[in-house]
Amino acid sequence: MALTVEQVTRRLRGIGSSDSAAAIGLNPYYTSVELWQEKRGELPPFIGNEATKWGKLLEAPVRQEFAEQTGRVVRLPPDTLVHPKYSWLVCHPDGVTDDGRLYEGKTARYPDGWGDSGTDQVPEHYLIQCQHGMMVTGLPVCDLAVLIGGQDFRMYVIPADEGLQAAILDAEAEFWTHVTRGTRPPLDLSAPGAIAVLKRLYPGTNGQTVKASADIEAWRVKLENSKAAGKSAEKVEAEAKAALLEFMGEASVLRFGDGRGFRRAKVERKGYVVEPTSYIDARFIAKG
Repeated sequence: MALTVEQVTRRLRGIGSSDSAAAIGLNPYYTSVELWQEKRGELPPFIGNEATKWGKLLEAPVRQEFAEQTGRVVRLPPDTLVHPKYSWLVCHPDGVTDDGRLYEGKTARYPDGWGDSGTDQVPEHYLIQCQHGMMVTGLPVCDLAVLIGGQDFRMYVIPADEGLQAAILDAEAEFWTHVTRGTRPPLDLSAPGAIAVLKRLYPGTNGQTVKASADIEAWRVKLENSKAAGKSAEKVEAEAKAALLEFMGEASVLRFGDGRGFRRAKVERKGYVVEPTSYIDARFIAKG
């Protein structure tokens, strides 16, 4: 559902359903650090991509098919809903049925993570979103309808889980404390976008050299071993590189116990044939 300017502004002042999985580090597409930067005004809100564009265009047909198959009437809440106790806990669901059930409509390209229709087997980040919405609204069950691959329509019934909701609430409260205090939450170094996040966090260098800790020495070994192993170890290489870059922050050189170093340098590319650009180059350097 496309949100109004007021709704987007309200969500920046709290954690919404679509934020919930990222806030607790379980969104495969968006890290908690990126969400933290967004809430702090350091990163523009995500406005969508080609997948979300088509998801919005298909919201009405998915909702209509759900209504026809179940006989339920789905009402769209006009305003952002707020938890009765925690003002920073909000949601703007895709709908609420006349018989008091939360409704969420989705589209997916592939069936990965989706169980049989009629079960509660949905991808983890959608399960968290549904539990968050039920926690805010107090509704006992969430119906999630999804159109997979443009032709496979499925419906799932997700009951409220008080234990899971309590765990989500604790984790979201911890995340919101990071937002209000301005302290960055831990970064999941294995996340696909971890290195991109670190490059945004530390866009330059300050000329300093920092001494590697024992943990960072271990990551250095993983990085060197993964490079030797080839493409099969690309994920390990990326995670190890992210660990080194996070430890360095804005430092220019990371110095290891054996004297070897890992350097960050800002590269300026002049605009002769291509547009001028600048980027951070990170690589091992010789002892010295």
